[in-house]
Amino acid sequence: MVNSWIIILKIAVIGSGMAGLATARILKDAGHQITIFEALPGRGMDSYSLEYEGGIIDSPLRVMNPMLWSNTLSLATYLGLNTFPVRTYMSCSWLFEDKIETWLTTSRTRIGNFPIINNRKGIKQYGWRLVKGLLQLKTALNQFFKSKHQDITLGEFAQKNQIEEVFWHGAVMPVLYTICTCEPETIAQWPAKPLLVFLRQLTDGDALLRIQGGTPALVNKLIDGIEIHSGSPITKVEEQGEQVYVENDQGFKDLFDRVVVATPTTKIEEFLNQEQFAEDIELLKQFRFEQGELVIHTDPIVMPAKRKDWCVLSYMMDRKFTHQHFSVWLNSIEPSLVGKSPVFQTWKPVVDIDPKKIISKVKLTRAVVDSNTLSLHAELKKRHLENNRKVFFCGSWSCEGLPILESAVTSAMDVARIFGAPIPFVGLKPKVEVAPQLGY
Repeated sequence: MVNSWIIILKIAVIGSGMAGLATARILKDAGHQITIFEALPGRGMDSYSLEYEGGIIDSPLRVMNPMLWSNTLSLATYLGLNTFPVRTYMSCSWLFEDKIETWLTTSRTRIGNFPIINNRKGIKQYGWRLVKGLLQLKTALNQFFKSKHQDITLGEFAQKNQIEEVFWHGAVMPVLYTICTCEPETIAQWPAKPLLVFLRQLTDGDALLRIQGGTPALVNKLIDGIEIHSGSPITKVEEQGEQVYVENDQGFKDLFDRVVVATPTTKIEEFLNQEQFAEDIELLKQFRFEQGELVIHTDPIVMPAKRKDWCVLSYMMDRKFTHQHFSVWLNSIEPSLVGKSPVFQTWKPVVDIDPKKIISKVKLTRAVVDSNTLSLHAELKKRHLENNRKVFFCGSWSCEGLPILESAVTSAMDVARIFGAPIPFVGLKPKVEVAPQLGY
C-alpha cells in the first residue's frame, strides 16, 4: 500500500546486486517510480546463476544464519519466499605434493550447534586440539567483549590469545574465508570486533537456511514490476538543476529526481561528474575492494580421496597454512541437484582443476574492512543527510558489520529511510520447510 504522505519521486537505481534490488523493491512498494540500470547482461545478483542437468547453481552459493541474516530472511518472507534448513558438515585435508590426506570430517548430526567429529584420525590425532581450541576461543571471546580495548585486528586477537593452531587455521579461519570470500592475509588485518561478533552469533545461532528456488527466485520477486535496463554500463551521472541526468552506453538518457548508486566504488569516477561529485569520489575511493575467482566445475580433485569422506564443505590447506582453498559440494546442499552428477564451487583453487571439467569462472569483487572503514561509514552517513542531496550510495561495503548479503540489505534500508519509505518486512520470521531431497 502506498503512503499518501510520501512525495512520489522518479528514482534511478544503478546496480542490481542485493543492495540495488532491495532499495528498488522498498522504494517501489512505497510508491516511487523506479528504474534499475545494470552493466551486466540480465540481473546483476543472479547473472552468474546456472542451470545444470535441470538443477540450479547459485554463484556464489548463499547460506544464511537467521541471527546474522535477519533482515535478508525477513525480506524473503515479505516477498512470499520460503526457506529450507541445510547442514554444512565439513572435511579438512592436508595438501602434500603427491597426495591429499583428509584429517577431519564431521557428521550431519550436531550436539547443539557443534559438529561431531566422525573419523578416527580426526578424533585420535586432532580431537583434543580441536576441543582445546574451541574452549580457548570461548574464553577469549568472553574476555574480548568484556574488555574496553577492542580496537585490534583479527590477527592481533589470534596472536594475543594463542589459540590452538589446528583449530584456528583448520576450522575457524576457513569459515571466515567462506563467508567473506577474501584472502587469509587480508582477513587477518580486519578489525576483530565484527568478525568476533559473527563467530559468537554463529556458534550460538540457529540452523542455516537457504531460500527455495535460490537466487533466481529472490531476484524475480525483487524486480517484479520494476523497469530494468541491463547489459549497458552507465556513462554519465550529473546534476542538472533540481534533477539528475543519467545516461548509459546504449544511448538511454533521462532525468531523475534522485539516484541511488548501488555498486562497488571502484569505477564510480567513470560516470559521476567529477567536478560536481569531487568530494564524494574522494571519500568513496577510500573504500577498499579485492577480487577473487570462483570456479564452478565437476572435478572431484577438490574433495577427499574417499567418497565416504565427502562433505558439504571441503577445506584444503598445506601444513604451514600458507596455501588453502575451500569448495562446496553443491549436490549436498541444493535440492534440485540431488541425484545429478557431482558439481562443485571452489574459491581461488590452489590445486589444478581439469580445464575440461570447468563449467564457469566467476570474478567476484568483495569489500575489505580495515581500521579506516568505520570512519568512512560515519562520513558517508553524514553526507547522506545533507540538505538537497540527490545522489546516494549503498552496498554491502557502506555500513557497519561484515560486507555480506545482510549488510547489502541493511544499506538499502538505510537509504530507503532517508526517503521516508516504510520498511514493511522488519521482524518477519523466515518460513521454513524441510527439503526432503536432502535426506534430513
